[in-house]
Amino acid sequence: PSDVTAADPTPPEEGAPDDGAAGGRTAAEGAGDDSPADDTTAETAAIGEPFGPPAPPVWFTLAESEGETTACRMALSVLGTRFTPEPPVTDPDLRDCGIARPIRVTEILPGVELTGSPVMRCATARSLALWVQGFLRPAAAALPEGRRLVALQTGPAYQCRDRVGTGAADPKPSEHGYGNAVDVMGFVFEGADPVPVQPRVGDGNPEESFLAAARGTACLMFSTVLGPGSNAAHDDHLHLDIAARNGGWRLCE
Repeated sequence: PSDVTAADPTPPEEGAPDDGAAGGRTAAEGAGDDSPADDTTAETAAIGEPFGPPAPPVWFTLAESEGETTACRMALSVLGTRFTPEPPVTDPDLRDCGIARPIRVTEILPGVELTGSPVMRCATARSLALWVQGFLRPAAAALPEGRRLVALQTGPAYQCRDRVGTGAADPKPSEHGYGNAVDVMGFVFEGADPVPVQPRVGDGNPEESFLAAARGTACLMFSTVLGPGSNAAHDDHLHLDIAARNGGWRLCE
């Protein structure tokens, strides 16, 4: 008889350890090893956020395409707005500030000047022009003796700064820093005294009614309208901006 014993044809039970595993270790033997799989994962977890390039500045994310720019400027031309394209503007200290395709506006509609010729985005100028055309001119015509609006007294449009009321500990950029906002200080009429933006005193005169109409209708063209009563910083002007918000929500105070 042969001394060689036949191999057992029965396969090992499922889950049985593999004696050929490296170092003879089994899954059970390594189960308690909680060391990081690799150093990169450990470093990322310690830092709390992944590595990568910084987000682009806000002004860059708001930049219009060539087609959008052409369409907007054509709309202004149809409205009769007088404007000149300006070179891109940025700020060396606040990287989010800037306008990719700014324009300087001298007349928002034919015969309606913007004092100071402010610089802004085309979309801001378009909202301003539609407001003047659709609401301010008719409201001026409804004043006694049918006044004609000839100018808006405007403060800054593009201005790189933080939002009024936010502190150094939690600064929030102003929409002025993106060219999304314009300040209106008053309204000038042909042959009549200007009507400044100021807190209402309840005189019940036509000028107060005009200011109330101007402020109320502005929120149909702008997403933010602040003025007298919003806070002390806005007691002498209307702040108008086109900030984009979820669901088209608007802030009118």
